[in-house]
Amino acid sequence: MEYTAQLGDIFLCDSDRFAAKMVEFLMQSPTVWQQIWRFFRHTLTPTKYYHAGMILDAAKMIEQQGKCQYGETQKILSRRIIILRKKSLTDAQRANLQKVALNDLGKGYGVLSCIGKLFTWLTGIRWFEDVIHWPNDEICINRVCLWYWEATAELFGVHNYRESTTLTVETYCKHYTDEWEIVYEN
Repeated sequence: MEYTAQLGDIFLCDSDRFAAKMVEFLMQSPTVWQQIWRFFRHTLTPTKYYHAGMILDAAKMIEQQGKCQYGETQKILSRRIIILRKKSLTDAQRANLQKVALNDLGKGYGVLSCIGKLFTWLTGIRWFEDVIHWPNDEICINRVCLWYWEATAELFGVHNYRESTTLTVETYCKHYTDEWEIVYEN
């Protein structure tokens, strides 16, 4: 499948590393109790992707690693990846997306957010996820969802961009095919 990069494309990618598989496991359900319930009801949906970012052009993308940084678009295309595109994105929204994303360059990774999300996952109490985090320090998928929320008011089917996971974004975009399309999959 040939891919033509476009500003605003969202990529979700996978890895075989232990940490990536752990993140994927924790992203299957919002809490351990829902995880157990879904497991016994045989409705547990496996998460295929652990990492997210946004394409800027054919050469550059932006992603949240240890800090928010540029990456090479061509480098990620060989990984297990899916790239999603919002069909109705206007030029003004694209420009706004780029501006919002570039303002986050150098911002830190949401280590405290991960701790808050873990406590929420273990207890089912969303308070941990809402309170335990540094402002402007997000995990990769929440950073991408924040950009989209600020530029287009898109929430990917959740109430707050911080609730998004790679699974919720993938599921939402695949469900709303009139608004989103898969432009590349490897």
